[in-house]
Amino acid sequence: MSMPTEAQVQALQEFASKYGRCWKSTLVRKWYNGSDDREPNGAFLRQVRNQFGPSWLKKFKLPEGGVQ
Repeated sequence: MSMPTEAQVQALQEFASKYGRCWKSTLVRKWYNGSDDREPNGAFLRQVRNQFGPSWLKKFKLPEGGVQ
């Protein structure tokens, strides 16, 4: 199984910092309504959706020091 790139992880970390505790459900909602591309680093967030998907995100943990 492939792993996200550093740029993808950075985009997830920044998104998590912006949206706090419920960042994963917020990101999935944005994926479903197509508004993820309006976020900073939206292209990387879309790559994560296309390569890994919502079920992968559910299990994903940010590197130490990130918001869970």
